[in-house]
Amino acid sequence: MADTRLSDLLDIHPQRNMSDRIYQRISSLIQSGEIAEGYVFPNENTLCEELGIGRSTIREAYKALELHGYVTRTKKGTTVNSLSTIMGATPIRAFVEGTSGDDFLDFRLALEGGTAESAARHATAEEIGRLESIHERLVASGTKDADEAAALDREFHETIARATHNPLFINAFTAVSETWRTETKRNFFVAATGNNALFDTMVRDHRAILDAIADHDGERATKAMERHIRGVSA
Repeated sequence: MADTRLSDLLDIHPQRNMSDRIYQRISSLIQSGEIAEGYVFPNENTLCEELGIGRSTIREAYKALELHGYVTRTKKGTTVNSLSTIMGATPIRAFVEGTSGDDFLDFRLALEGGTAESAARHATAEEIGRLESIHERLVASGTKDADEAAALDREFHETIARATHNPLFINAFTAVSETWRTETKRNFFVAATGNNALFDTMVRDHRAILDAIADHDGERATKAMERHIRGVSA
């Protein structure tokens, strides 16, 4: 970073919604560590000239970065905050959306694998019955309605999170569920257009997860959930 200009890292060309693009790009660079804690941003005039944009654009981007906890702005300049400060101010969803596909998969495996294990230990009979009902509706939906199947899939995973009775698991799942909703819909769309094997695999995976939770077998629930996530993410 020491020998690289910020404008080179951003690689942005003027267009509409430029301030939003600059915010998204800078926040991603901070999350990845390419722009490190303590980095002081260039003078506004200098950066604007390098990017070919107006000062109002860069100020809007800096304001958004400050609002989300990424930077602190003083008379001395705009400085990148520590990770602990950023984490305390920035919703986890923003971090998830800025990660690579592989990193997102690793995170989902850890989160939902742990959620399944916890649900196996804490799920009530009523919650297990709710999972059974969701599963039955998913089976009945078949491949006729991709949107309905995707909604039932999300409801299934959300119910598992709630069955942990742990607000951290529940809130973490809620924060990131929107990010993988598109992926789930894409997979169900494939299923709905003739790939019955994919749908059948999802149903079989859900059944294995449900059975493990009903048996209060945390290890089995974790393995079944991880197998399911790897399958739908392939």
